[in-house]
Amino acid sequence: MCGIAGYIGKNPPDHSILKKTSDMLSHRGPDGEGFYNHSIKNNHIVMVHRRLAILDLDSRSNQPFVFRGTVLIFNGEIYNYIEIRDELKKLGHTFKTSGDTEVLIHALYEWGYKALQKLEGMWAFAWYNEQDGNLLLARDRFGEKPLYWGFIKLKKLNKPLITFTSDLASILSIPDIKKDINQGSFKECIKYGYISAPNSIYSGINQLLPGHL
Repeated sequence: MCGIAGYIGKNPPDHSILKKTSDMLSHRGPDGEGFYNHSIKNNHIVMVHRRLAILDLDSRSNQPFVFRGTVLIFNGEIYNYIEIRDELKKLGHTFKTSGDTEVLIHALYEWGYKALQKLEGMWAFAWYNEQDGNLLLARDRFGEKPLYWGFIKLKKLNKPLITFTSDLASILSIPDIKKDINQGSFKECIKYGYISAPNSIYSGINQLLPGHL
């Protein structure tokens, strides 16, 4: 498993806070960390990745992974990546790694969100396009990999940040966040021992439903 997280807004956390976010994801990815930031149309996006190296152990497969102005952070495994890579090669794609991360970003570049129809495996990922500022979040069909998204309010700012993460603990790395507990979720957890999607323990933070983007 790997750890992913990110924030979008006019005033995203600075690098020192992102490092704390990364540290809180370290149990999900002890083999490396990576950071990314980009500005477009008065908005900023920052992304954090913690890597658990399984396929292609070389640093060339580290994330965030960049390809032709698009950026990917990915948690999971694409079981049929070799077949998809062969299909992409016939379309003129060339590859520098032997892992599934590069295959996934090439597939997304070639087919957009329709690439998801070709995938077999488990995944939670964020794919960002630097040209238009669009961000795609996606979760596998059975929800094997966790992915949360929503809005967080900062005490010093009027406008909330959009956040996404594979681990709710990472949100706690922001020192001035308003941590509002979802009372309905809290009662559900006490009664049943779990919180049903799309809710989470925090107000404004949702679980992305399995098979959704």
